[in-house]
Amino acid sequence: MVSELFTVTCATDGSNTTGTTTMTSDIIYGSVNYIRIPKGMKAKIWCKRISGDVATKFTIQYSHDVGFTSPKTVSVERITSEGEITLEKRRPIILRGLTGNEAFRVTWEQASAGNAFMELEVELSED
Repeated sequence: MVSELFTVTCATDGSNTTGTTTMTSDIIYGSVNYIRIPKGMKAKIWCKRISGDVATKFTIQYSHDVGFTSPKTVSVERITSEGEITLEKRRPIILRGLTGNEAFRVTWEQASAGNAFMELEVELSED
């Protein structure tokens, strides 16, 4: 079984109170708004770390149709924190790549705009 474990950093823009985070990683060239899950693979989110200046609600969203004009998303987890928090679980969030059009992203909401970050430990593995 082939798998790749990597860290994704999701950042708010610091000037708006809602939006979709910018995602960066050492294996991503530049930055993206979502990560597509290859067909026949799973994205396993093992750990979530949040840090920031203001209270922020992060939502991990999953979509089956990211390639379409108006993709529909499902919220799979919501986490709110002010300051720092680390959540590690024995059971990861598992998101499947059934057709290759699946992807996940992270959105945020804040009462007042500020910088906040969420790091995800993601494993891409074959079914």
